[in-house]
Amino acid sequence: MPEFNGPLSHSSDSAKLLELALQQTRGIGIFNTVSERNSLSEANRSSPYLAYMCNDDTLYVYDGPRQSVVGLEDKYQLVDNSDWQNTSNWTAVGGSGSGLQNVVEDTTPQLGGDLDINGQSIVSTSNQDIIFTPNGTGHVNLDGVVEFKRFPVASPPTAFAGGMYADEDDNIYFGVN
Repeated sequence: MPEFNGPLSHSSDSAKLLELALQQTRGIGIFNTVSERNSLSEANRSSPYLAYMCNDDTLYVYDGPRQSVVGLEDKYQLVDNSDWQNTSNWTAVGGSGSGLQNVVEDTTPQLGGDLDINGQSIVSTSNQDIIFTPNGTGHVNLDGVVEFKRFPVASPPTAFAGGMYADEDDNIYFGVN
């Protein structure tokens, strides 16, 4: 654990650094699961709130709505269950700051390094073609052993018309689409 060399301080002499209530620090919490975070007492909730989630090793910030309570200072305003448990009110902190939850949200993604498929495949789950289109004078280079799915000589694939395939006698067929 890193060492902190120096006193905690705040830019306002009259402001509290930490507020402890019911063995929790208001505004900061460590939880094992979302369910555990969701069950935090309203007395310990605030907006904003930092929640470290042990299950996915991620820090989240709640910056959602809060209820006004007449006569209480702003820091004591309450966050109700429906807002607290609404995952859209929680944002993961850190990383590149792009805020993307899914790759599909970036319509022009770029790799920063080699893509490791980690034992998986590139699959079109919607029966769409998988197209590799280099820009300008670029080429598609297959650098390595290229294997073809084999089909019986007597029944070549009709679904691959215009494609490449091999028969069980290792004859390779190229079609034009």
